Amino acid sequence: MPIDETQIGRLAAELMEELATQFGDDAEIERVALIVAVDHGEQTTVHWKFTPNTPTYIGRGLLEQVGRALG
Repeated sequence: MPIDETQIGRLAAELMEELATQFGDDAEIERVALIVAVDHGEQTTVHWKFTPNTPTYIGRGLLEQVGRALG
């Protein structure tokens, strides 16, 4: 089965709507992180990408903040 790219677009659109509702025009996106788990038969691998030129310490900090929020 091919990779369904619409999952990423749908999730991004939902988040953008939430941000627009919460902040309106008073905010600007500074960084973006995308994490995807891909099942390719015998195993599942995790892949990620950050906004270009994101320093490592910023990327780690974003992930740590999400980890704390998840509990």
